[in-house]
Amino acid sequence: MVDRLAAASMVLRVDAGYGAVQFRQWSGPQRAPTLLLVHGGSGSWMHWVKNINTLRKRYNLWAIDLPGLGASDTLPGDYTAEDAIDAFVKAVKANEELVEYHIAAFSWGCAVASQGALSLDSAVKSITLVGPASIGNVSRVGGMKPLERFRPNMNAEAIAALHRNNLAHLMISDRRKIDALAMFVQIENTRRARFNSPKFARNTMVLEAVAKLQVPIQVLYGDQDGPALPDVAGKQKLFFNANPRAEFMMVADSGHWMAFEQPKVFEALLENWIDQAEAL
Repeated sequence: MVDRLAAASMVLRVDAGYGAVQFRQWSGPQRAPTLLLVHGGSGSWMHWVKNINTLRKRYNLWAIDLPGLGASDTLPGDYTAEDAIDAFVKAVKANEELVEYHIAAFSWGCAVASQGALSLDSAVKSITLVGPASIGNVSRVGGMKPLERFRPNMNAEAIAALHRNNLAHLMISDRRKIDALAMFVQIENTRRARFNSPKFARNTMVLEAVAKLQVPIQVLYGDQDGPALPDVAGKQKLFFNANPRAEFMMVADSGHWMAFEQPKVFEALLENWIDQAEAL
């Protein structure tokens, strides 16, 4: 499935100041709106693997690999969150096909995309933030189980069990949905990750950006979103205080990786949001 999606895409690498950032494009219907997908931490365009075939039927679809992740070049060793944001903005501006577009971002991608949108101005028509990180040092007591760490001399069976458990703790609430595709994406993304986004997860970059943005903003959390536990519903107040115009919704029976665990619900919410923004 991943190979078929990759083969159907057009690859574009652009200069982002520090090195090259990679995009993939799937052409949509003629005169369709443009949608830019921005993946999460330790991820790549494959975070959207279950959604691309559906979304390409309605949109001119682009997916970026963020700096230091996927197929994009590695940032210098002393990088900051601002370096990633600056590179994202440079890359999007260097992509001449991205003139006006909607953004859907996931987790760490929400911080990059929301802050980046402040510099991209009127080119951004709407933003959907899925499971956003970087909303402050909120309490996680009694929430997500800790991730397991690699140990020396682990065999293949132990490594697979580690990835499966980490998917269950962090990404997917229903273990029955941790299938071969989820495992492949997780293993490949983790193997290629050279950017440590968790060290920026407790800053307030997303809320600071949301407070300033004028475009329609939709915030989605799974009701079992690991990093947002134990009080997922309480995140609504944070976003309302930052921007009373932001829409907030929790999706039932979903963990952090909503686009994978509840793809149809996610796609419907995204498409409806873009339809509303297009009608403005």
